Amino acid sequence: MVNDEGRHLVAILVVGGIVLTFAYSLFVAGMPLLWLNLVSVLLVFYLLWRFVRAHERIADALEQRE
Repeated sequence: MVNDEGRHLVAILVVGGIVLTFAYSLFVAGMPLLWLNLVSVLLVFYLLWRFVRAHERIADALEQRE
């Protein structure tokens, strides 16, 4: 398990990444829709990671039952 400090750091990094990609898409690339593309890719990877972690937790819980 990750402690609260680790989760707080991850949340700060995710928000910082979102803000940086939004600023890049607006000011450097000049295409706001590019931001949606970048964030949607990050969101897919995040959801995939959460899916894998959930399956690991389920498997651990089933192993402890045996």
